[in-house]
Amino acid sequence: MKTHSGFTLLEVMVTLAVGVVVLAVGVPAFNNMMSTNQAVGYANSLVGAIRLARSEAVKRADSVTICASNIDQTACSGNNWNNGWIVFSDNNDDAIYNAGETIHRVWSIPTDERADLVFAAASPNAIRFISTGANSQDAQIRLTLRKSDCVAPKVQARQITISRLGRASLDIVACF
Repeated sequence: MKTHSGFTLLEVMVTLAVGVVVLAVGVPAFNNMMSTNQAVGYANSLVGAIRLARSEAVKRADSVTICASNIDQTACSGNNWNNGWIVFSDNNDDAIYNAGETIHRVWSIPTDERADLVFAAASPNAIRFISTGANSQDAQIRLTLRKSDCVAPKVQARQITISRLGRASLDIVACF
């Protein structure tokens, strides 16, 4: 007697049904995870830039500013942080990049991701650190960012808080 090896139609259909259920559950969860990770990545980059600005201010015993950059990363652009940010020595303490001031580092955001990154309306134009490492406003500063598809509770926004003394911390907050 000859035996046949292989799968029955019923076994194939059950396997496909299980695969569809796994994909239906897994794909949205994966998209939420990717969105959260992108927001965390940009928030971490911004915290790194803030810490660089503070350490440069202390090292140089002079004012150093981080500002939202324009689309070409050559000047400050108000509070539109979606293009990226610039850390520079602020020789005249005006929190605006002027010709002759030293740029320490530039962070850019890829063009295809700019529309997906949303900063809270109350974001400052620039953050200036004085020679002691404190922020020049002598008050707590907050920058809040999220991805455009932020949906609580699965995807959260990130809030960067800069203390009066200039220390930056990163917290998870609800979508705004």
